Amino acid sequence: MHKIVNPQQTRLFDPFDSVLTEKTRKRLLDGWSGVFRHVILELMPVDTIAGHFDPQRGRPTKELYSMAGLLLIMEFKNWTKEEALDAYRFRMDIHYALNLEPVAHDISMRTLERYINHYFEEDNLAKTIMSDITVELVDLLGIKIDEQRLDSTHIFSDMASFGRTRLMGVAIKRFFTQVIRLNKQDYNALDEQLRQRYAPGVNQLFADTKKDSESRRLLRQQVA
Repeated sequence: MHKIVNPQQTRLFDPFDSVLTEKTRKRLLDGWSGVFRHVILELMPVDTIAGHFDPQRGRPTKELYSMAGLLLIMEFKNWTKEEALDAYRFRMDIHYALNLEPVAHDISMRTLERYINHYFEEDNLAKTIMSDITVELVDLLGIKIDEQRLDSTHIFSDMASFGRTRLMGVAIKRFFTQVIRLNKQDYNALDEQLRQRYAPGVNQLFADTKKDSESRRLLRQQVA
């Protein structure tokens, strides 16, 4: 038997009233937990998950919005399964985000793995969830994705490629910056050509180098 509690349903008495002060409630509302509880949680695909259970017969499931939300938070936080279980059991900010009562909640590793392996992976729900959340956040925040700058997308852009030469060059430039701060005499004692090579800003490093493969090879040797 599936158990579903609509996160948008208004309660006569908020169970968090007795455990949260005005400041702690504001902290939750202003943080990711509040966004998750009031925006993202209702987007969880509970109808699909509920299809795995009889609506009337059998043992009651864990509340399905909370289980789907837990798996999303688990990925978002890069938690292990044990960390996810402990958060569901004991952490008040997770209880708030998942619309659970602010008390300890029992859950087993077997239950968590069943939801991951049988209900999410077999139904390929992760892609659906991420798509729905992205669309909802773009709409709520009024983001105009059709006017996004090309370099912000990191597609067909030099920003998408950070080659070995630039990686080494940026490291050397940052090292020289520290040398200047700590002992400018040592920096000034370096070869002028070497100092000039790393004088431009990070985004302009090696901008005057020719684009042919031989010039790039020589530059890489010099930087190395």
